[in-house]
Formats: sequence, C-alpha cells, structure tokens
Amino acid sequence: MDRKLKQKLDQYTVSGHSEKALEETIYRARELTAWISRTGDERMTMGQFFFDQCRFVRPHTWLLKAGLALLMAVWLPGSITGSEIWFWTVVSLAGPLLCLVNANDLGGFFQPGIIEIQMTAKYSLRHAFLARLTLFGVIDAIVIGAVSAVMTACGTAAAWQVLLYSTVPYLLMCTGCMVIFQKVREESTLFCCAAWAVLLAGGLLASQSMGWQIYDAETASAWLLAGAAAMAGAVWQTAKLIKYMGGNVDEINIGTIV
Repeated sequence: MDRKLKQKLDQYTVSGHSEKALEETIYRARELTAWISRTGDERMTMGQFFFDQCRFVRPHTWLLKAGLALLMAVWLPGSITGSEIWFWTVVSLAGPLLCLVNANDLGGFFQPGIIEIQMTAKYSLRHAFLARLTLFGVIDAIVIGAVSAVMTACGTAAAWQVLLYSTVPYLLMCTGCMVIFQKVREESTLFCCAAWAVLLAGGLLASQSMGWQIYDAETASAWLLAGAAAMAGAVWQTAKLIKYMGGNVDEINIGTIV
C-alpha cells in the first residue's frame, strides 16, 4: 500500500513558487507584525467592558423593562382610581417584577457555554456578572425614579411614597434571587426566582385582603427599617455569591459556572 502511494506521489511534480506571491506574503506578514506591536498593549478598559455588556442583554429584557415602565407611568395612574390601597399594592408589585426580569437574564451566567466567556480574557466571569448586575440596578433606579417623577407631576402620588413602596419589595426580591443563585442548580433558578416573586406578591395581597393598613404614614418607619434590612441583605448575599462564583466550592456543591 505504501509503495503504491509512493508511486502515485512520484507522478506529481511541485511547481516552483511564485516570487511575487512570496514577496506579497512577506509584506503582509510585516504589516501584521507592525499592527500587533502597535495594538498588543491595548486592552479593553473597565468602562468599555461595562458598557459592552449592553450587547449581551437579551432584547426581550429591554422590552419587558420598557413595558413595565410604561404601565407604571402611563396606565397605572389613571386605571386604579377607586382604591388608593390597591394602587400602592400594584406599585409594590412592580419592584419584584423588575427584579424578576433581571433574574431571567442573569440566570444565563449559570449556563454552560455562555457567550460572555469569550470576553473574560482580562475580566473574569464574576466581573461580567457584577457589571451586568450593576447595569440592571442603574436602569431600574432610573425607571423607578422616572415613574415617581411622572406620578408626582400628574398629582397622583408623592415621590417618596412611590420610591419607598417600590424599592423595598425590589430589594427583598433581589436578596432572595442572590440566595437562589447560590443554592439552586441552573435549570431551576428562574422557576425558584418566580416562586419567590409570587411569595412576595402573595404577602402583599394577603395583607390588603385582611385589611392591614401597611401604606399609611404611620408605617413609613417600618418600611424604612425593612428597606435598610433588605439593602444589607442584598449587598451581603451579592458579595457572598461573587466571592465563590466559579470557584471549587461552587463547582463541587452546585455544579454551575464553567
């Protein structure tokens, strides 16, 4: 077999190389070497990395956030006019819904073969997660602030009420999602986050059904205390998640984040 193959190969003659093609190859190689020497030290800055996360956010995430913002700012003030209590209940439910949209997108970090892994030559996966989380936090703060400004301008509600009654459930939802990301496998994260949102919504609706006046001025201090506790819990659980994100503890115990 080898002899036949050798005979076949001997029948072919290799033509001489083209001097022009060789010169062009050397010229292009020198250009490439010069370009590498100019740009070799240029790396993505933290600011570029942060804003580049916008490209990886799913389109339906932006649509859901825009839809919730429009519902709160345009539809809500004129739709629930009969009961102020139920108005504030709907405002409180908007916070967990915004956070649930974030959880749906952030859950992609816990799936194998994620696109963001291609961007982690300089910044690790935990940096990508933190950048995306910060981006969503800033956007949600803008949404809640804009809605409170619109409602104040329309005379529907005071700005501090909208901020307080929407931010506290939002922070509680965020705390729960951070705990879920640590404890639950990737295929169940969205389901568990949705269950946590339903639990929060059920608590708010049950309090209204039982006639508890949780949106009175007298309960503002309780809301502030709950908000401070939720903020502390969200920061604590987020820091804990990022600390062990992608490490051996996470891979062995949970089996997520390659």
